Amino acid sequence: MSLAIGNVKLEGDLIFAPIAGFSDVGFRFLCAEYGASLTCTELVSAKGLVYGNKGTDPLLAHKDRPCTVQLFGCDPEFMFRAAADERVRDFDIVDINLGCPVKKVFNNKEGSALMQYPSLIEELVQAAREGSKKPVTVKLRAGITMGKPLAVPCALAAERGGASAVTVHPRYREQFYSGLADHSITRDVKQAVRIPVIANGDIASAEDLQRVKRETGADGFMIARAALGRPYIFSELSGRAYVFKPLDAICTHIDMLLECMPAKTVANLMKPHICSYAKGFGFAKDARRAAAEAKCLDDIRLIAERFFAGVEVFGGENV
Repeated sequence: MSLAIGNVKLEGDLIFAPIAGFSDVGFRFLCAEYGASLTCTELVSAKGLVYGNKGTDPLLAHKDRPCTVQLFGCDPEFMFRAAADERVRDFDIVDINLGCPVKKVFNNKEGSALMQYPSLIEELVQAAREGSKKPVTVKLRAGITMGKPLAVPCALAAERGGASAVTVHPRYREQFYSGLADHSITRDVKQAVRIPVIANGDIASAEDLQRVKRETGADGFMIARAALGRPYIFSELSGRAYVFKPLDAICTHIDMLLECMPAKTVANLMKPHICSYAKGFGFAKDARRAAAEAKCLDDIRLIAERFFAGVEVFGGENV
């Protein structure tokens, strides 16, 4: 099924989520190669972008298209300026983070804390639209406190501000990433707004995907933690045949990161990715230990060769 977000027409309805520390340019590229119709950067500070924070540029590197840049912040002026920045112009969509539960973000009235202020959400969306001239989306949670849903009024506020779609991760801020996603909240948002709704949370298999489709009637489906180490999940979910060679994927991943950051940074970024790629294999524990002890990128390459040489994962009806 295809999905349109504003004037951006996607070839399918499966999207790779923004995940801090994982949604880098290399892994997003792999997800797109295996069938993600849209990818998204990890969250980028609007103020950091405007002030030229040196850590911002690597977050904005991308070769995957279409691609969304996710911004976070609580000041409409900075949201406008960040969305208007020339580095954002090459992205297809601008997303505003209304879901990050991390304390330092929340205490700064950013991320999920914004769900307390629907009128501010409306202003932020409008500012991002005016600055970027691109479709603007929001990604929000069920709410902040368990049992007190805020998703519907916040989604409606985003729609009033001109949002082209809304993604719902129906866990409360209090839950962080524990417990189950309550997709009845996603369904409520779908019934309340006229723009596309993207369901996110607890989609790790074709059976999960069908269940969430039935429960929500959503227009698109965002895959987050279930994709880590498994970019081929997008092929699985769409019923496409695939062959995944982890060693080749890791080499591609590293090479793409090296184009926008120093080797030491790449080595540190790849450590959790190596653990994710190894998950489910008999050597996972040893690979995790080796990654934790790695001192440099050469160590990471050797670990990849040691554990993943000759490993292949097959899937799909035609394999």
